[in-house]
Amino acid sequence: MAMINFRIPIKYRAILFAALGCSWVTGLIFFYLNRWVTVDSDFGMTKHPAQTFFLMTHGASAFVMLMCFGVLLVNHLPAAWRLKRSRYLGLTLTTLISFQIITAYSLYYIAGDESRIFIANLHTASGASIPFFLIAHIIIGRIRRKSMLASLNKEKPEKK
Repeated sequence: MAMINFRIPIKYRAILFAALGCSWVTGLIFFYLNRWVTVDSDFGMTKHPAQTFFLMTHGASAFVMLMCFGVLLVNHLPAAWRLKRSRYLGLTLTTLISFQIITAYSLYYIAGDESRIFIANLHTASGASIPFFLIAHIIIGRIRRKSMLASLNKEKPEKK
C-alpha cells in the first residue's frame, strides 16, 4: 500500500469523497425523516420506516470516513503542515471531523432524552458544513500551489 503523503492518490481520494458523500447525504436524509416525516400506521402516526436504513448506511459510511480520517492524520496532515498552505481550513476540517466523532459517540452511548436533540442538531450542523470547508480547502490549496509554482519559476535564472 502506497503512503498518501501530501498529494492524495486518486484511488484514496475516490474512497474519501464517496464515504463523505454517502455519509453526508444519508445523514441529512435521516435528519429530515426523523424531524419532519411521519407515516400513518396501524399504531397511529409513527416515524418513517426508511429511517433505519438511512441511519445504518450513515453509520457504515461514517466508519469508512473514520478510517480515511486516520490515514489523513498520519500522512497528509504532517506533510501538508510543513508546506504552510491552507492550515486554517485544514485545522477547521480536522476539528469538525473530530467533533463529529465525539458527538456521534455521545448520541449513541451518552446522550439522554434532554440532551439528545441538542447534540443531534450540533452533529447535523457541523456535519452538513464539512463538504463546504473541504471544497474551500481544496480550492485554496490549489490556488496557493499555483502561485507558489509561479513564484519559483520567476526565481529560476534563464539558461543561455
